[in-house]
Amino acid sequence: MKIPNEIQEYLDEKTDSELALIGCRAEDSEISYECCEYDVAVLGGNDASLRNKITYVGNNTLEFLNFPKYSHHDISLFNMVLLRNDASGQLVSPYSIPKLDIKKMFIAGGKRRIVDSLFTVSKNSNNKTESSSSLNLKMAAYDLIEGILLVSGIRPMPIHELNQLRLLEVHKDLINEAIHACIECLGIERATRTIINRSFKALKEILKERYDIELLASKIKFLLEHGLLPDCYYYIGKLVCNHLEKKDNAFQMNYHKLNSIALDLTSDYENVNKMSALIKDNCKNILKN
Repeated sequence: MKIPNEIQEYLDEKTDSELALIGCRAEDSEISYECCEYDVAVLGGNDASLRNKITYVGNNTLEFLNFPKYSHHDISLFNMVLLRNDASGQLVSPYSIPKLDIKKMFIAGGKRRIVDSLFTVSKNSNNKTESSSSLNLKMAAYDLIEGILLVSGIRPMPIHELNQLRLLEVHKDLINEAIHACIECLGIERATRTIINRSFKALKEILKERYDIELLASKIKFLLEHGLLPDCYYYIGKLVCNHLEKKDNAFQMNYHKLNSIALDLTSDYENVNKMSALIKDNCKNILKN
């Protein structure tokens, strides 16, 4: 594993904190797009200047992510590579986790996300507010996809998730059925430039306070410029749903119009109720098997 020399030199000069490369650049350089940043985890350090920020070194983008109390079993740090050299000049991995432990870790994480999906979609069973049913369904579909990838031993990476699904080797019919149901719920077939541009404008308003909004926007523009419309549609929805998961119901309702535009929500509530029941069944079937 190597990173550009100018990045290593920059990091050597800027901090004494322990740093590690994570994300798609660490896990598999071939899956990375040109727009993908170098995610740098700050491990247990107290360097406030490096906490959750974006910086640029030459033509490369770095995102520093703070892990003040990190665990070897944190899936976000899976396959991390320490940004310091060994005697041969190569970057090194900090530890080796037995394959069986890794499998258990991913399955446990995946089941937690599937439970999250089940909880979210179950709100629609007694939901008297039709305006939130479509939102709940999309959030549940994204959670279920993330859970499926994890139980399959794959660490979800938002901009690559749809492609990770395409490459997934499915050995169980119930998983295949769940994936197809999720894709239908998300409405990927509606991925046109007109709809994406409208969703993109709403996304920028929803996430305008985030420190990394310019980086996220550059990724969306990259996907659009390269004609990856389904991936772009999926990625915008994933960003919005990840954001809304951290907000309460009042916040979701206050921004309902923007959320509806960003997520391209449907008003076909009969279909929403039908698909909600299907997603619920999919979640229960996967958890039982």
